[in-house]
Amino acid sequence: MIKIFAPNLYLCAYHLRKDTTQGETHPLWENCDRLLSHFTPKQLSPQLHLGEHRILLPPPQTEIDFNLSHESNLEGFIQPVQLQDSYGVFFNIGYDEENDQTEDVNLESLQQFNPQNSLHFPFSSCFLGETLILTVWLTRKTRQQDLTYLRQLANSCYQHLFNCSDPPLSRRGELFGSSIFEYGNPREPAKSPQVLIWLFRDEIADQTLQNCFLDIFDLFFYRHKVVKAFYDSRHTYEKLKQYYDSLDPTLDDIQSQLDRAEPNPQDSTYLQDFKTQLKKLSTDSLSYDRILRKMKDLLTTIYINRNNYNSKIERICAILETDKEELSFLRYFGEETAPQFQKQIESDLRYFDQGTGLIRQAIASIRAIVEIDQAQCDRTWQRWRESEQERQQELQKKAEEKAKAEQERQQELQKKAEEKAKAEQERQEQANQKLQDQIQAVGVGIAAGAIVASTSGLAKEPWQFPSSDRFWLPPHPFAIALLASAFCSWGAWWIAKKLIQKGRKEGLTSGQNCGNETDRRDRKTELK
Repeated sequence: MIKIFAPNLYLCAYHLRKDTTQGETHPLWENCDRLLSHFTPKQLSPQLHLGEHRILLPPPQTEIDFNLSHESNLEGFIQPVQLQDSYGVFFNIGYDEENDQTEDVNLESLQQFNPQNSLHFPFSSCFLGETLILTVWLTRKTRQQDLTYLRQLANSCYQHLFNCSDPPLSRRGELFGSSIFEYGNPREPAKSPQVLIWLFRDEIADQTLQNCFLDIFDLFFYRHKVVKAFYDSRHTYEKLKQYYDSLDPTLDDIQSQLDRAEPNPQDSTYLQDFKTQLKKLSTDSLSYDRILRKMKDLLTTIYINRNNYNSKIERICAILETDKEELSFLRYFGEETAPQFQKQIESDLRYFDQGTGLIRQAIASIRAIVEIDQAQCDRTWQRWRESEQERQQELQKKAEEKAKAEQERQQELQKKAEEKAKAEQERQEQANQKLQDQIQAVGVGIAAGAIVASTSGLAKEPWQFPSSDRFWLPPHPFAIALLASAFCSWGAWWIAKKLIQKGRKEGLTSGQNCGNETDRRDRKTELK
C-alpha cells in the first residue's frame, strides 16, 4: 500500500470581471460557494467587500478558514483576489505537515479533496482557467525511489484525485530540488486544465513555495490569459477558415457572371445583381475584417501577457535570489509554449490576410465593371432617349400636320356644305319666288278674267261692219272692253312683277349691309 505524507491541494482560478453579472453574483464567487459547500457551511459571497484593492474581504480579514468536521486533521482556506481586469481565487485544503499528529495517509485520501469533481470549474467565455497544484511529501520509503517510480506515484495521485484511469501527463521536471509533473494540454484548457503534482523531497521546495506563492499566483494568471487567448483564436480561426474556404467559389461565380455580362440599357437586371453582390461582399468583407482584427487582438494579448509572464519569472528569481535555471520548469511556458502560440497565430494571419486582399480586389473589380457598364448603359440609354424624343417629335409634327390637313379638309367640306346649303337655299328661294310670282300673276290673271267677265255683257251690243262709205268704224264695244281688260291685266301683272322684284332686291341689299355692319363690329371688338 503506497503512503504519502501531508498532501495539500491549491486551486488558482481566474475570471474576467466584465461578465454580464458583477459583484456578489459573479460566476466565480458562485463556483467558490459551491466548492465550499462540500467542506464547510461558510460561504464566500456574503462576506465579500468589493473595492479597488487586491483583497476583497473586509480588513483585516484576508481569507476564510475552515476545518472539516469528519476529518480533524484537514483544514483549508479561501482567498478572493482582484487582478487588473479580472477576479481570482486562491483555495487550499490539506494536512498540516508541522502538526505532530499528522501521519502518512493512503492515496485514497485524495478523493476527499475533490468531492463530486467540484474542483473543476465550468468553462465559459469569460473564465480564464484554473491551475491545481497538489503537493505531496515523500515518505522515507519513497524518497529514494527512481524517476520511474515517482512518475507512477504522480500518476496514481492524479487518478485518485480526479477518478481518471488515463492521466494526461504532458511533461516533468525539477523545481526547487523536487520532482514536479504537469498534466493537461494548454491547447485544450476546457477539457484538460493544468494540474501540477509536486513531490517534495525536503523542506526547501515547500518553504520556497510559501515565500513566493503570491507571485506564482500572478504568474499563473498571465499563463491563463495567454492560453485563453490562444484557445479563443482557434474558434476565430474556424470562422475565418469557413469564410475563406467559401471565398473561391464565390469569386468563381462572380467571374462567370462578369464573363456573361452584356450591357443592355433596356434590361439592367444583371447590373442590379452585381450591385447586390457588391453589397454582400462589402458586408462580408467588414465581418471578415472584424474577425481578423479580433485574431490580431488575441495575438497582442498573447504578446503582452507572455512578456508579463517572463517579467514575473525574473521577479521571482530576484525575490528568491536564485538563478533562472532553478525556474526552468516554469520558464518553459514563456520561452517555448507561448512563442509557439504566437507563431501559430502569426502564420494564420499571413494566410488569412490573402483573403482580405482577394475580397478587396473582387470588390474593386466588380465596382469598376459596374461603373463602366453603368456608364455605357447610361450613354446608350441617353442616345436612345434622344432618338426616341426625335421620333416622338417627328410623330407629333406629322400628327399636327395631319390634324391641320384634316382641319382644313373639314373646313373645306364645311365651306362646300355651306355653299351647297346656300345655293339650295337660294334655289328654294327662287323657286318659292317664282311660285309667288306665278301666284301673283295668276291672281292678276284672275283679276283680268273678272274684268272680262264683267264686260261680257257688251258682246250682245249691235255692231256694224265697215262699208264703202264708212271705211272706218269704231270697234265693237265688247272688243274694245276685252282688249282694254287684257291690256289692263297685263299691265297690272307686269307692274306688280317689277315692283315685287325691286322690293326683293332692296331687301337683299339691306340684309347684306346689316351683315357687313355686324362683321365690322366683331372685328373692332377683337382688336380691342
